Amino acid sequence: MRFQVLGPLTASVPLPSAAQPRRLLAVLLARAGQFVGRDTLVDELWPDGAPSSAAAIVQVTVSKLRKTLSPGLGAAEAGQRLRSGPRGYALTVEPGELDADDFLTLLSAGGDDRVRRRRALERALACWRGDAFADVAGGPLLEAYKLWLEDRRSAALLQLAELELADGDGRSVVERLGPVVAARPADERFAARLAAALGAVGRRESALEVLRRTRRALWEEAGVWPGADLVAVYRRIAGTEWTTPGPPAQLPPAVPDFTGRAAELVDVTRALRGPAPVVLHGAAGAGKSALAVQAAWRARRRFPDGQLTASLRGPDGTPADPATVLTGFLRLLGATPSELADRAGLAGLWRGYTADRRLLVLFEDAASEAQVRALLPSGPGCATLVTARRELPGLCGARSIPVPELSTEDAFALLAAIAGEPRLRAEPEATQRLLGHCAGLALAVRIAGAKLAARPNQRVAELAARLADDRRRLDELTAGDLGVRAAVTSALRERSASDVALLRLLAAFDGPVADWCAAALLDRPRAEARDRLDALAGAHLLAPAGPRWTVRPFVRLVLAEHARPSVADRAALRRACEVTLVLAEHARGRAAPGLPKPDPAVLRRVAADPPGWAAEETGHLAAAVRLASAHGRPELTERLADACAALAGTPWLGPTARAVSVLGLVAARRRGDPRAEAAKLYNLGSVHWQHGRWRQARNYFVMAEERFSRLEDPQGRGTVLAALADVHLDGGDPRAAEAELTEALGLLRDCGDRRGQAAAAAQLGSLAEDVGDVRRAVESFEVSMLLARECDDGRRHDQAAKRYADVLRRHGDRDQAADLLTGALGGAVRTRERHWEAHVLRSLGDLHTEAGELTDGERCLTRSLTLFEQIGHRHAAAYTHRSLAEARRRAGDPAGAHRHLRAAMDVFRELRDRRGAGYALLSLGRTRAGDGAGPEAARLLRTAADLFRELGFPLWELRALRELNEVTSESPARDRAREVLTKIRT
Repeated sequence: MRFQVLGPLTASVPLPSAAQPRRLLAVLLARAGQFVGRDTLVDELWPDGAPSSAAAIVQVTVSKLRKTLSPGLGAAEAGQRLRSGPRGYALTVEPGELDADDFLTLLSAGGDDRVRRRRALERALACWRGDAFADVAGGPLLEAYKLWLEDRRSAALLQLAELELADGDGRSVVERLGPVVAARPADERFAARLAAALGAVGRRESALEVLRRTRRALWEEAGVWPGADLVAVYRRIAGTEWTTPGPPAQLPPAVPDFTGRAAELVDVTRALRGPAPVVLHGAAGAGKSALAVQAAWRARRRFPDGQLTASLRGPDGTPADPATVLTGFLRLLGATPSELADRAGLAGLWRGYTADRRLLVLFEDAASEAQVRALLPSGPGCATLVTARRELPGLCGARSIPVPELSTEDAFALLAAIAGEPRLRAEPEATQRLLGHCAGLALAVRIAGAKLAARPNQRVAELAARLADDRRRLDELTAGDLGVRAAVTSALRERSASDVALLRLLAAFDGPVADWCAAALLDRPRAEARDRLDALAGAHLLAPAGPRWTVRPFVRLVLAEHARPSVADRAALRRACEVTLVLAEHARGRAAPGLPKPDPAVLRRVAADPPGWAAEETGHLAAAVRLASAHGRPELTERLADACAALAGTPWLGPTARAVSVLGLVAARRRGDPRAEAAKLYNLGSVHWQHGRWRQARNYFVMAEERFSRLEDPQGRGTVLAALADVHLDGGDPRAAEAELTEALGLLRDCGDRRGQAAAAAQLGSLAEDVGDVRRAVESFEVSMLLARECDDGRRHDQAAKRYADVLRRHGDRDQAADLLTGALGGAVRTRERHWEAHVLRSLGDLHTEAGELTDGERCLTRSLTLFEQIGHRHAAAYTHRSLAEARRRAGDPAGAHRHLRAAMDVFRELRDRRGAGYALLSLGRTRAGDGAGPEAARLLRTAADLFRELGFPLWELRALRELNEVTSESPARDRAREVLTKIRT
């Protein structure tokens, strides 16, 4: 058998004509005698992406190839060339059967004997019939092998040429290298030896022409000039230096660890194809210069007349003198001293020198359009690349390309390039925290990487912890002469004092600020305020966030170092807080007399969509509460806190909710208002309850109830008692909960609070079902909905309907439950209460699941989970996980059910929610019973039943016991089930 690969692929047996078998054979010959993995073969056969049936196609192709190479032999028979194994496939090739092996053997033959060595190299090169595997296209493995063989061939050719030159056989070198240099004119190695051979045989002009052609090819293909070896050959043949000066090449070195910015690089490269200036603009430290230099190096070959670079900002930060820049450029282009002496005529001289040239000009740190405009080259073959901290909109025809913050992926790649990827992969969470503190600023990421690289034993988590402190982050982000503080400070110096003052006021809100707030800060019309905001955003000191603007993170930190509010600043912030309160009260349908009047257009927008405005501005309202409190205005603080809590809705989650509630409480105490203090205590208890902190919630509710009792406020007491009932119910004390609800209903009835009665009656309905009194539950829900309807409170009606529907569903009345849930969902969508919508969707999902409509059920439950996760309500999301587990169990997916139940149990344990834990244990027991794990299922169900008994929920205990009876024959479980059944009234 004979195989030839140094040219078109051939063999001594007829090969298949199809491409796939030939590719497969080529790969196996490239790794002759070695096993090649199946995955590797798939990558080689389909380098652009494999089909789903790739593995099967490989097997079929191997089978066909076996029949060709070893006809009549089975896959496992002796003598079979194409063998299979656990590591893939291997092709047996004996010595002398492969021309590539012959070539490589001859390469090392001849030893130190020049004659024998030359003869061996001639024979080695004679093995070649063209390019390696000339008619086979392959994947990465085969292409790498081809390149390696071609490299060996080039090395052999160079060695042979040197031996022939040493023997004085220049004619052989000319014949051998002439076609090679004609095909590869930019290869300096072959060109130098061909020129030397031509010179040796007396063809001096031909040798010089080869050198000149190579010089041109080097510039056109790679943008470089000949190396020392080629220059030495020219000197020896021409008898003189290569004196013709090359064009100026002033580009700074490209950053070696440049990463990312793929989209921006494409945009810049495309834009540089025309004469219009290209302006890269971004925040200080965004990486504009690194991107510009990278793009310039990629494009430089299109500008053979040179590349010029100038900084348009002096060392002291002042703009560079255009005449000085032009003088430097013109001198490099060959202008005479007499021409440069006329400074007034430099601009005209520059236009003349650039009219017919193809130049790339890079200007860094441009301060203004006028500065760049005076330096633009005139020729249509020239290109100009500018970096600036703002957009330069006045530069006619310019292509503006923003340089935004680094994406998370690009920031990670840059950090890894500097500090080492394995180190970052070892601490993924700490790395993400560190990158978060760098806020996508390329300079910050670079400095963090440099610090890690300089301290190989420092953990990433340690540096991330140091950066977490806002007060020291700027100190940490300094390395040598690199510093984020210096870069941002330089950018701020370019702005007027009034701009810096506005930035400082905006930064005080520590979040997005709307134009109406900026107008209040400036005490100017909205249009004027918007222009100021747009200008600061154009300078990349503010970040647009839809219809709002946010001070960039590092700008905020620099401003905070000099934050000493003046009297004017305090007045501006008070005015902005007051306008915020006016708009918030307007959203609540209330008047706010005696306060500044906002723009009428803003008032109309708030009135048109109060819930939408409230959802957008809750964060701003919370910031206004903080600022009012910090500036010692308790009355304003309290009113803002009340409005914020009312507009945020239920639940209001996160540390902001607690902070606002605490500030409202402190303000009420400062004012000495016990009624307001009681209300704030209730609000703070509600916030803790929504977070699942029942002990803290109970403490605040108890304090609120005491305050309302002393004030003889029945409505306040009734509201707090209803809230305490929920706490006691989940804590396993249904009797206390029932007593509190009964008392709450009496108090609310006496003071005529029908809305409060409706809410308390619905709570009583849920409690009644939990303790097994289904008849009372139905009556309570009916009363709750009737009361809500009488006082036209659609929200409370829908909430009662949702709870009622859950009871009806669990007791078999799915049709009425569906009607109630459909109405409740419509109400939630209309009022845009995502939290309430998620609760109704969970109930709808449970309804569909129990009816066997699993697809509809999972759709509702998945949407419910998404909504809860979006608003950060982990506690409610855990209950939806439990419902999804039931849906997965019924769909025959126990693994999916387990996954959801684990997620639910983690939250229930963390928040010490015993009721939720009981539900999850019940579902887990059902799932394990379905898996056939009877003993484990019995243990889980028994634990759930015991937990429900401790909580005083006989109906749920009975459900757990019934499930237990299905998996065990224990008589105590059956006896307990009969006992519990006597407690339940239907």
